[in-house]
Amino acid sequence: MINVCLKYILTIYILFFSCLSLYAGISGKISGRVVDAETGEPIPGANIIVVNKSLGAATDLEGYFYILNLAPGQYSIEVSFIGYQTQRQTRILVQSDLTSKVNFKLSSAIMELETIEIIATKPLIQKDLTASQQGFSTEEIEAAPIENLSDLIGIQAGINSSGSEPSGYVSGAPGDGLHIRGGRENETLFLIDGVKVGDDIYGGSRYIQSTSGSSIKEMKTIIGTFNAEYGGKTGAVISVVTKDGEEKFSGAISGYTDKFGIETVDRNTFQGELSLSGPIPYINNFSFFINGQARTTDGRPDIFGVEIPEWQDSKGLVGRVPDEELPDSWKVPANWNDEWNGMVKLNYKPKNTITISANYFQSWQQRAKYKHNYRYLPYAQPWIETNNNGIILKLIHTLSPSTFYEVMGSLQNTDFFYGINKIREKKLLYGDRVTYEDYYVSGAIHDYNIDSSQTLQAVFNITSQISNNHLLKAGLELRRIDVFHRMDMAGGSPVQEIDGELYETHLAYVQRVPYELAGYIQDKMEFEEIGFIMNVGLRFEYWNPHMEYMENPDLPFTTAMIKTDQKMRFSPRFGISYPISDKAAFHLAYGHFYQLSRYMELVSGLNDRGYFKDRPNLNDPGPGISNPNARPEKTVSYETGVQVSLATALTIYATAFYREMSDLMGVRWMEGGGGYIYLDNVDFGNSKGIEIRLNKRLSDLWAARLNYTWTTVKISTSSPQTAAQRGRFISYQSFLADWDRPHFFSLSLLVSNPTSWAVSMITSARSGRPYSVLAEVLNTERMPWEINVDLRLSKYFTVFGLSNTIYLQVLNLFDRRNIRSVYSETGKWDIDIGKPRHLTANPNRISDSRRVRIGFKIGF
Repeated sequence: MINVCLKYILTIYILFFSCLSLYAGISGKISGRVVDAETGEPIPGANIIVVNKSLGAATDLEGYFYILNLAPGQYSIEVSFIGYQTQRQTRILVQSDLTSKVNFKLSSAIMELETIEIIATKPLIQKDLTASQQGFSTEEIEAAPIENLSDLIGIQAGINSSGSEPSGYVSGAPGDGLHIRGGRENETLFLIDGVKVGDDIYGGSRYIQSTSGSSIKEMKTIIGTFNAEYGGKTGAVISVVTKDGEEKFSGAISGYTDKFGIETVDRNTFQGELSLSGPIPYINNFSFFINGQARTTDGRPDIFGVEIPEWQDSKGLVGRVPDEELPDSWKVPANWNDEWNGMVKLNYKPKNTITISANYFQSWQQRAKYKHNYRYLPYAQPWIETNNNGIILKLIHTLSPSTFYEVMGSLQNTDFFYGINKIREKKLLYGDRVTYEDYYVSGAIHDYNIDSSQTLQAVFNITSQISNNHLLKAGLELRRIDVFHRMDMAGGSPVQEIDGELYETHLAYVQRVPYELAGYIQDKMEFEEIGFIMNVGLRFEYWNPHMEYMENPDLPFTTAMIKTDQKMRFSPRFGISYPISDKAAFHLAYGHFYQLSRYMELVSGLNDRGYFKDRPNLNDPGPGISNPNARPEKTVSYETGVQVSLATALTIYATAFYREMSDLMGVRWMEGGGGYIYLDNVDFGNSKGIEIRLNKRLSDLWAARLNYTWTTVKISTSSPQTAAQRGRFISYQSFLADWDRPHFFSLSLLVSNPTSWAVSMITSARSGRPYSVLAEVLNTERMPWEINVDLRLSKYFTVFGLSNTIYLQVLNLFDRRNIRSVYSETGKWDIDIGKPRHLTANPNRISDSRRVRIGFKIGF
């Protein structure tokens, strides 16, 4: 009965959205009260307008008003009423999902007077904050000494950046590389203008994490507990709101390079960027924003390949040459990176009550994947190509001052390649691999991957302020995901003959089309009289993998293949904020969160063109056999915290949290079929910690953010792939997670005269990761602390009416080489027992050296 009902729901839903192929963003709210300055009595019917916007409201009988659906940014509000002097408040900051309070006290007007203008100040505390939230404005992003948004994401409290290649079944596979409050990677939901984006095969969002941030108006991070409108991930929400077209033509061109005559810092790096914005001629209320970013670099100087002249074979005339004796002419860049990020956004407002927008984004990257034992075969080193693009369409329709709805639609594509050559037959020309002094001198990397996904989404949200105390929001979301995964080995025959028939010998070759459906309802209750705010919501999520799985994995060759179950979960969400005074507020939050494992895990080991096309490929299963019937992973999250204003511009936030994780994807050793690894919901873990944030707003020419996180993480296995390496010796008990770092500090400092100069610095220090010496007891030792300091010096000036910036950026100011990985028996990054140092001293095991760039920006 449930299945039949769901089919009808899906059918109606698809038909409805086929007629409304549009999509929505994230907005904030301004509310307040208008009273008589002398008596304190409310003024009903006062007229409120948003200056230079077609938005407004009127006060009710108690003098209250609210204005919904405001994009993040600064606004001016003007209040007028017959017999009273008009008053205007400016620089009112609106943030997505939050309420900005603005109150007015109007004085009687005996005669005609000019409008009184008041500059609004940001409140000392955000009273309606019911969960931990951090963020950066466009001004903060532009001033920071960063390469991309990933650098800012990784210094936030509660976020542990992996600091190395994201783990995965596929070497070099993409992923978000983030651990949220002790969770595994790829537990983060990424949103662009309110739309879910990212790689459904591996996780992460290429555009958000790699963009320089110049196209971003606001970036917001909600960690741990978040409202019912967000789902599909268990750890955090990272939401960016992109810039809109402006009313006047404007633009900027910028770039940087490290090629300015100092050889020690020259990496042949060039980065260029162009932004344009303005109205579209001859069409009223139609604007555009365009941004393009391109970057190329040879990469780290200590990561290189060696091309030796006249090297004949493995017993050639020239053997391995020590690094210190290698001529520069023999060195070939092996850490090169080329990338492009672009966005085009259109906004059209045919009526005051309707806004339509279209947003196209793309992120493309090619980069080398360095393999140390292939140093002497530089052109047999693998490379990686990723391409992520999408179009987002959005319609916002205001039905009344208290109600509006959003209809949203998107189509996104992700392509991933890893290997030497995209054509399998060309790979075979490299021949067999032969070693000489522990280095390969012929042959090439054998494994390669070609993966893609196409995601079609449709979303409907409706928001209504049904009373001064209740803001209701509800919505539906449907996603169709076309997943293709191909994994191969270049060596060996591409086909095999069995019983007189030919079959292709892929490690994996599979295409599936799963569906996801979600719905939610939530109520934001604001009781201004007692200063109490509550967010209560319930989310429903449904997954249909649309695959088949083995009924009995102990009998892999004979068991029946049956359709996967349809998964359904309900997730309660709850958060309260209780302001103790104007200078302090307490909050408490709780929620259940679910996510289906990455589709990489759900299709691993399937070869639809092989002999076992009706069941998993057990001839050579690679990392493990998938279980498409796996349950969604579950996290129950708790947090409590307080925010206190210590001074006019200084606020401290303290939060304690606990996460309980279950049904995580892990592995089981199956004896059937000769023994194999089977992916299943067998892992579990928990994390707890404290986050302290001290924020100093920009005043007296300086601003600062100081973050500290203490956390501890216990988990049964850090990832399915690490468990698979232990084979039949898997034990299900808790150990310190591979990413466990008890202490993390970060300091962001800005000293600035906005019209003349600025100095910005980011400092971070974190405990080293644990590592294992004995296989029986995991992660008993710990690597050294990782410390890094980045600096940017900027000078602002105006020439011929153009705003100009020149700057010097130094990343890793003190040239500290942090250790990222060590050998278990020695605890060293470059020394392993029984192996020569030239082979074990892989530079990928330590962080990059100092990087120095000079840059400019010209704006008009």
